[in-house]
Amino acid sequence: MLFRTNYSAERRWPRQWWNNSVEVFTASAHVKALGMNISVGGMGLFAVANLHIGSNVEVEFDSPNTEQRYRIRGIIRHRALYLYGVEFVTKPQFAQLPSSAELKR
Repeated sequence: MLFRTNYSAERRWPRQWWNNSVEVFTASAHVKALGMNISVGGMGLFAVANLHIGSNVEVEFDSPNTEQRYRIRGIIRHRALYLYGVEFVTKPQFAQLPSSAELKR
């Protein structure tokens, strides 16, 4: 199954389904991507790119309901073809990320 709807209770932070445009920046590239889910600890995204596990990246995205733009440093922790799991290096405070209500809209 490509997309799961039920995640194990063992996750450190609850994930929110989220469909938004994301830009991924590496030392040598700028890639357009699609964010699929997000949490305080990281995000899942789809990008037609060759990002290696352990790569340092920055992800940039707009909040769904505000004019605010976020740019957060992260590390690629998981890869399945063009699906990537990014762990945020510095865990943002809740005030810095879109709220659960924003993400669900």
